[in-house]
Amino acid sequence: MLLDSRSNRSRPIRFSPEQPPASGPARFSLNHLPERERPQVYREFLGRSVCRFDAEPMRDMPFEVDVRLMALPNLQMFSGRVHGSRNRRTRALLADGIDDFSLMVNLGGPYLVSQGDEELVLADGEATLVSLGKLVSLNHRPPGGVLALCMPRALLAPLIKDAEDCCLRPIPQGTKPLELLKRYAAITSAGEMSALPELQHLVATHLHDLVALAVGATRDAAHAAQGRGLRAARLTAVKQDVAKNLDRPGLSVATVAQRHGLTPRCVQRLFESDGTTFTDYLLGQRLARAHRMLSDPRRAGEKISTVAYDCGFGDLSYFNRVFRRHYGAAPSDVRGEARQAMPHGARDDRHQPFCTNGGAIATQDETSNY
Repeated sequence: MLLDSRSNRSRPIRFSPEQPPASGPARFSLNHLPERERPQVYREFLGRSVCRFDAEPMRDMPFEVDVRLMALPNLQMFSGRVHGSRNRRTRALLADGIDDFSLMVNLGGPYLVSQGDEELVLADGEATLVSLGKLVSLNHRPPGGVLALCMPRALLAPLIKDAEDCCLRPIPQGTKPLELLKRYAAITSAGEMSALPELQHLVATHLHDLVALAVGATRDAAHAAQGRGLRAARLTAVKQDVAKNLDRPGLSVATVAQRHGLTPRCVQRLFESDGTTFTDYLLGQRLARAHRMLSDPRRAGEKISTVAYDCGFGDLSYFNRVFRRHYGAAPSDVRGEARQAMPHGARDDRHQPFCTNGGAIATQDETSNY
């Protein structure tokens, strides 16, 4: 059954390359079905979403499918887990006339890919290009992690040097364009960049560029991708790195550049093309995280200094200054508003009045915020 990724309720969704869905990624799983029913349901799913395949269960392992499908302009993206079946484009099925290219990326488990009389076993992290206009056989053993990107031949072939000769040629794990493609595709599949229809054409173009670079782009295609898909994928990867390491005070353009095999100047240019600088972006992300934490009533018991340090600020006075400048309010003001929003019964003794040594009435919040 196809599932709407936002509502998680079962509902039929039909795809076609000419009319991508506006609802974003959809999930398809066979886990709830008896095994005897799975092959036919899977055939129907592939037939209406990608192209016609024959699915034959294997005897020595369970047949399982749990994938996400996203249709973008001139691109179908299929990712998740499939194992326990032999999936074939037979001679009879080739009559549907579909001759698209598909990049198959193995995300886990031995993956036997056959094209005509040739075959290739992809190790974890490797990839290869196949033509859906020829006999194809796909056989994945557990855990069966896979990413497949299906694109029209007329669009992809001009971007690749001798595209037909590239079919079933292994693309090693660690190839830079391939690694960037995996990251960019994962974010796209999660719906983080393609929720807006006006962005879908741009995201699809970036993916076309990255596939071409991974397989072997022509000189013109490689030049175009430098300022388009490659730049977007690199910037996305760097921003992910920043998000994962915001709590590290030593996070810098130099450390990020080193992790991504880039020069600090190259990283700076990526952010300049996005209308900002690395320093401003990092500060903005840290302040945004701090504001979310201070605004969360469930974290009202944490000291403001703890929040600052958890967001990578090593100097509390600097944190207070830039926070006030950015939000027009002190961190303690934002924390106070969050505490006011708490249900009365949820407040603990730290929010109750008590006597100081001088006999004045104060709240513990005022003396221990920091």
